[in-house]
Amino acid sequence: MNTHHTKGKADLAVAKTIADLTVKGYVIFTPLICEHLPFDLVAWKENKFLKIQVKYSSIERIFANTSWNDKHGNHKRQYQKDDFDYYAIYLPHKDRVIYPSFDYRGIIIRTNLPNSSSPFYWWEDFLEIKSNVLNRNIKDFQRQASRVKMKRRYSARPKSRKVERPSKEELHELVWTKPTAHIAQDFGVSDKAVEKWCKAYEIEKPPRGYWAKLYSSK
Repeated sequence: MNTHHTKGKADLAVAKTIADLTVKGYVIFTPLICEHLPFDLVAWKENKFLKIQVKYSSIERIFANTSWNDKHGNHKRQYQKDDFDYYAIYLPHKDRVIYPSFDYRGIIIRTNLPNSSSPFYWWEDFLEIKSNVLNRNIKDFQRQASRVKMKRRYSARPKSRKVERPSKEELHELVWTKPTAHIAQDFGVSDKAVEKWCKAYEIEKPPRGYWAKLYSSK
């Protein structure tokens, strides 16, 4: 493996993590003396220190062990509970950092929806530092997509225009001056709306055929 290339990825993951945690309000400390600590950063916020193990990863499984090479060969060791508190895993294909706690070591965190109905952990649920994350089901996303679709459909509907209706005296004069259809057109409402105004005001309208007779007599 190209050591320089691997170090470049590690440095990028650390830089992304520092930037993300700083935005989240954490103060970041980096070990300057020892490079062989089981954690890479210390994050401080609200009088609480968190040891952070930073990773660059394109795979979905959370590392459960660490490995290194020296003159004696390749070595591997399981992470221990006291090694660190949280992973900070930079996902290059999402350009985001997720923060599974130590207790989630070895699990798979999905970045693409699976085809099965089995429960799974979703990457967006780990964008904040929290100790407990619930697993998901594909039905959760189907329900969420359905709600978004309904919301978009509802918001796309033209909103009804509110029209300030005339006073009782005004409306009484209008209904005896011109037909309901003309009044509705003037106010930009339907005939039914004018009918409701008259009913609310208890205004008696001209009888059926009134306007026809009036126009014929003229």
